[in-house]
Amino acid sequence: MKKILLGLCILGLTNLISAQNDLAMATDNDNDITIKTSKIKNESYLMSNTNETKQLAVRIKKLQKIAAAYDISKESIYSKKKSITYDVVFEASENYIKAVYDHNGVIISSEEYYEDVRIPYVLTSQLAKDYPGWSFDKSNCKIFYSKEGASKFTYKIVLKKGNKSKLITR
Repeated sequence: MKKILLGLCILGLTNLISAQNDLAMATDNDNDITIKTSKIKNESYLMSNTNETKQLAVRIKKLQKIAAAYDISKESIYSKKKSITYDVVFEASENYIKAVYDHNGVIISSEEYYEDVRIPYVLTSQLAKDYPGWSFDKSNCKIFYSKEGASKFTYKIVLKKGNKSKLITR
């Protein structure tokens, strides 16, 4: 019985040893590589408030990138002849962006709502100091963007301590 187990172990290890001999080759021929860059029409929307946007949750950034890359001119409702605005709603589970696009496809304004998002570190540390012993239960974030000014961020956080709960808005 010992010989059979020892034989199976050795047989299993030989498969691992032979798998390590596979080679991959990479070349440094930069002459064949061409880099394409294209400017996003709504780059100002993505960078509207750099201090806050650096700390945004990943799923917020993903949905914002979808809204920024959206091309209204490819839709059947788009009219080249009329200079009108278009309201577009982007949804992902409990999160949404209601964006208003101008005739050129640039976001004029947006209202965004996100549930159970990661709260920025600065805010969590401040709340932990202000409310010692309380735990974070729920959070949501509203972002209001306008082309003319900086984005406005509002966080609503529910803190719990035993049976008590508090709603904090910042």
